[in-house]
Amino acid sequence: MNKKNILAILCCLAAAVGFSGCYNDFDDPDTEGYIVTATGIAAPNTTIYEVKEKYCANNATAGTNINASNFWTLVENDEIFEGVVVANDVSGNLYQSVFLRELRPEASTAAARDQVLMLGIKSSCLYPYFKLGQRVRVNLKGLYVGVYSKAPKVGTPYFTSAGNNRLGPMLFDALRTHVELIGHPDPNAPELTPIDLTDAAGQSWIKTSSNQTWQNCPIFATVEGKMKEVQGPAAKNPEAGTEDSWEGVYEDIITFTDSATGTKQYSKIYAPECLRDAGYCVDRTITLANGSAVTLRTGTGNRISFLVMPFDDRKYTGMLTYYSGWQIVLRDVDDICPQIDPTIGK
Repeated sequence: MNKKNILAILCCLAAAVGFSGCYNDFDDPDTEGYIVTATGIAAPNTTIYEVKEKYCANNATAGTNINASNFWTLVENDEIFEGVVVANDVSGNLYQSVFLRELRPEASTAAARDQVLMLGIKSSCLYPYFKLGQRVRVNLKGLYVGVYSKAPKVGTPYFTSAGNNRLGPMLFDALRTHVELIGHPDPNAPELTPIDLTDAAGQSWIKTSSNQTWQNCPIFATVEGKMKEVQGPAAKNPEAGTEDSWEGVYEDIITFTDSATGTKQYSKIYAPECLRDAGYCVDRTITLANGSAVTLRTGTGNRISFLVMPFDDRKYTGMLTYYSGWQIVLRDVDDICPQIDPTIGK
């Protein structure tokens, strides 16, 4: 081996050592200051039911009372509860919030055995941390608990774009002191089985308006019915106020040519931008077999928004709340069963 070859080998070895040294710098990254959630929160000393009963049942005793639909109180003591994540923002349909469910079969009352509470968090990407089946422990001291549009919630007050004072999400940084992830997500957690309201008894329960109370809001449930907006003559007609917006950018999604007649037909989607309200959502109506109805509220611009509404009966699973009546918000496209063929209408 000549001197040039030896020199080349030595240079390669030196370079390899140098590169190895550089990569070793990243073996143990400095994560101080980047911990997302808390550690070491004390054991629970209250339940979701007790929290809601104390802070969400009566606006007259709230620290801030805007009206009967919006009020909240600052929690000043260490009140700690646990729940399991049953809904997050994975599809973009639920915004800046996760829902925690607590099952207590040993509780003395039916209402206390199954409770859900919304946790508002200012972030548009919560699902990597709060996966379905993840147990979560929350210390409410320094946070606010009350209701937002009648829905029980944990968060922080803020002013909306319209200038209204409301109970909004806590800052993301608050997770480091108030919220702890316990163990690992359990995809088989019993909390992930929704309440079935699809049978006659469930539909009767929905039809009974006296069930619209804080004890039953929110609940994780399944309902079944047909979309009112695509029944009868309305199925093939554009909706009022949408004619100018149904062409162009939306054309490949919500218009198609009928193969039998050669005429243009309309395939309505769940949440077109042209129908959005001030909350950037679209309300549709699920008509149940007993004639009662549940509003399906869907945000615009997420992966549920552009699905074509089916003509037949479907099951819809999500977070059931009430305002002027019952309304349900889906977590993801899988919450529609049977699932919808995304190519329909294209």
